[in-house]
Amino acid sequence: MLDPWQLRTFLAVADSLSFRQAAKALHLAPSTVTTQIKALEEALGARLFARRPGTTALTEHGRRLTGLARRLLDLEAEVRRDMSRDGEACPELAVRLPETLALGIAPAVLEAFRRRYPHTRLLLATHSRLGLARELRQGSLDLGLLLGEPFAAEGVAMEEIHREPLCVIAAQDAPEAALGAIGPRALAGRELFVTRHIWSARRRVDAALERAGTRLGAVTECTSLAVVKHCVAAGRGLALAPWLAVREEHAAGALAVLRWEGEALAAPVLLLRREGAPENPAGDAFCDAVRRALAALPPPPGALSLSA
Repeated sequence: MLDPWQLRTFLAVADSLSFRQAAKALHLAPSTVTTQIKALEEALGARLFARRPGTTALTEHGRRLTGLARRLLDLEAEVRRDMSRDGEACPELAVRLPETLALGIAPAVLEAFRRRYPHTRLLLATHSRLGLARELRQGSLDLGLLLGEPFAAEGVAMEEIHREPLCVIAAQDAPEAALGAIGPRALAGRELFVTRHIWSARRRVDAALERAGTRLGAVTECTSLAVVKHCVAAGRGLALAPWLAVREEHAAGALAVLRWEGEALAAPVLLLRREGAPENPAGDAFCDAVRRALAALPPPPGALSLSA
């Protein structure tokens, strides 16, 4: 009988074509990954990888096993669901939920999800170790959520489920804080912080700045929204941010929230699943809870319209 853990290790190596990267993704020593692969090759009586200095490639047997391994792991998950205590609840659900979204909606999502699936073991990750698309393809994740732009990923189905309003944030004592809305001319000479959540809006803001003939003082790109909020609150500049990520600071008086003049700015929230994955009622319930939690969020100041 094939070992599911060996199959998961095989898929991690097959996706990255690197024993070292697979070991890092699985939090294992490289020697453990090598041992797992050797044991699987011995069980199958076939070589799965061709290893040469600096390169790792799948053999023909390895390429054939890739699809079969995913199907076997899907079957294992289906058996576990059928054998669960209430006959329908999935015993485990793995979800990648970025921290920005999690901080804004996790309590409401969990409350709704637990009413329907009180015993399901829920694994919430805020980062993907090997990459979201790869982890979905290899079956280590059931669902993925993103706050950002759509992208093409083989074997991954993607759906936009919400458009999150974007706001301009400033320190409470900043000169712009008293404004209800802000446009490109008010950004002249100011430092603007941006994160990966707002790339499409960034292009629209840049175009507005160009039309107005306005030049920023500086632009700082940062992967951490928490760092951006801290810098803005300290008076270092202004930033574009998702409303759900700053509404608590706004309510507490720690940040001023401004509407962008003109067309409303928004970032898409994306739901990702592996194409062809078996039905997962617990996953569907989690997605439904996310949709409801996002729809229930109060609107930002100025009641921005997202029709644009």
